[in-house]
Amino acid sequence: MNIELNSELTPPTLKNKHIYLRTAKLSDFNSIRAYRQDPQNCRYIRPPESDKVTFNIVEQLTKPWVFTLGHWNGFVICLAGNDTAVGEIVFRVEDWDSQRAEIGYRLSSEVAGQGVCSQAAELLIDYLFTQLGFFKLVAKCDPRNIASYKVMEKLGFKREAHFKDHYLMAEEWTDQYDYGLLASQWRT
Repeated sequence: MNIELNSELTPPTLKNKHIYLRTAKLSDFNSIRAYRQDPQNCRYIRPPESDKVTFNIVEQLTKPWVFTLGHWNGFVICLAGNDTAVGEIVFRVEDWDSQRAEIGYRLSSEVAGQGVCSQAAELLIDYLFTQLGFFKLVAKCDPRNIASYKVMEKLGFKREAHFKDHYLMAEEWTDQYDYGLLASQWRT
């Protein structure tokens, strides 16, 4: 890999002609809170968060990336020509020795279904493989979150597992799909 364990990196800005990914600012709090506290948006991810939890997430996304196991790093997603955060896309080192990272994303319902999430994931995936040198990326979701796994499949991820009653969300046991994508399969 092109990074060292426990190192820090100032995140770049990644963009295409429709969107860009940037480091969060504290002023993004209200737009991020809007979708992180929307019960419908949170339905298959986790229960809506308090202002304090949401603020801590925003604050973490303002900082340099830290490459320690389990630490989430990432970007906010903005539409070209508009600096308002409409979502976030994150990753964490899942297994250092195996050069594997997990990605995750969340998007405002205002821009859902417009290809924004797929474009953001494509930018991040390309960076993680080509610039940072990860060998494999994984992503996980509730099987009822069809939009989420459709993004994964569109980008070439393969479903590798279906875990039954795998985690407790609020008071409900739910299944989990696990997807994987190898660097060698990216862009083929």
